[in-house]
Amino acid sequence: MPKSGSAFLPLHYGHPPVRLFRKMVELGGILSNLIIEKYGVEVLLEKLADPFWFHSLSLAIGFDWNSSGTTTTTLAALQEAMNSHDVDLRILGGKGARMGTVGQRSEQLVKDGFISESLLGNIRSTAKSIARVDQNLLQDGFDLYMQFICVTGKGRWTVVQQGMNSNERLARRYHWIDHKSSVLINDNRAGLSAERIEESVLDLSTMRSERNRNDMVELMKEKPERLRDRFNYGGQTDLESFALEKKPLNLSMKVDWKKLREIYEYNPVDFSELMNQRGVGKSTLRAISYLAEIVYGDEPSFVDPVKYSFALGGKDGIPRPVDYADYQKCIDFYNEVLGNLKGGDKRLDRMAMNLSRLSLEATHRSETNR
Repeated sequence: MPKSGSAFLPLHYGHPPVRLFRKMVELGGILSNLIIEKYGVEVLLEKLADPFWFHSLSLAIGFDWNSSGTTTTTLAALQEAMNSHDVDLRILGGKGARMGTVGQRSEQLVKDGFISESLLGNIRSTAKSIARVDQNLLQDGFDLYMQFICVTGKGRWTVVQQGMNSNERLARRYHWIDHKSSVLINDNRAGLSAERIEESVLDLSTMRSERNRNDMVELMKEKPERLRDRFNYGGQTDLESFALEKKPLNLSMKVDWKKLREIYEYNPVDFSELMNQRGVGKSTLRAISYLAEIVYGDEPSFVDPVKYSFALGGKDGIPRPVDYADYQKCIDFYNEVLGNLKGGDKRLDRMAMNLSRLSLEATHRSETNR
C-alpha cells in the first residue's frame, strides 16, 4: 500500500468565490467523468493519489497556484460532483467538522446499496490508521486537520489528507492509495522532492526506521522500572566537575513511565499494535524510539520525505484573473466530448482541434492585455 507522496503548500485562510466554486464543481465533474468513461474509475483513483496530477487538476479548474486551499476546494468540488452523478465513486470526509460526517455518510452509502458495510468498515478503519501514520509516525511539525476518502463500490480507495503548521503558516498534503499490500509502513512512495526540507523530522513510517521500530517493540517487553533504573544509574559528570564539585550533568529526558507501564501490560506483539494502542501518540512514540536507540543502537530516520509540486494559475490573479467566458467554453467543450464519448462518437479529433483553437485565442487575449 504505497504512500505516493505529499505536497508542501503555503497556509491560506478564507473561502473561494461562490461563482468560481460552482464552475469548479461542474468542470471537475466533467473531467472526472471523462477519465472514468475512457479509462475506468480505478485510473481516476490513481490520478487523485498522484500529488503532481492532483495539483495540476486544481490549477486547471481555476484555484490558487500554491494555496493550501487547493486541497479542500478541489476535493470539495469533486465530492459534490461525484456524489450527484451516477458514477462508481463517492467522496467522504472533509475539513474540520466535515470529518465528523463520515459515519453518517457511510451509513447512507450502505443503505443505498453503493457498497457493502464490511468493505466500507475496513476502508474507514484503514483511513484511521493512515491518519495515525501521518500524524504520529511522521513527526514533521504538521498536525492533520482534514481527510478525504475517495471510494468505489468495489472497495477500492484513495485517501488525501492535509496537515497544518500554524506557526510557519504552511500546509502539507499526503496522498495514499489502495494496492494489494495492506502494510501502511515501510513506505513505497512515487517520488520525493522539495524546495524546503524540514530539519527536525522523525520519520518512523519509512523502511529506514524498520530496525528501530522492531527495537521499540522489543523494548516494551522489559519492565519500565528496570528501564528507568538503567537510565538513572550513576549520573553523568564532565571533566571539570569531576576535578572540582563532581556535579552531575542534567541530561534527563521527559518520559511518561506510567504510559510505558500500560504498554508493557498490553504487551503489543508488533509495531502495528504498538502504534494503534489507545493513548499512544507523538510524544510516547518519540520517547520509545529514543530509548530503543539508546539500548539497541539502531537509530530511526530523520530524513524529511516531503513531495512538493507547483505551477501557475488561479483565482488570486496569477498569472491573470479567471476568465469566466473562457471557463464556460471549456465546460461546454468537455460536456460535448463526454456526450460523444458516452454515445460512441469518434469525432474527437475535430473537437481536439477546436480546443486548440480556443486555447490559442485565450493565449492571444492574455498577451494583448499585458
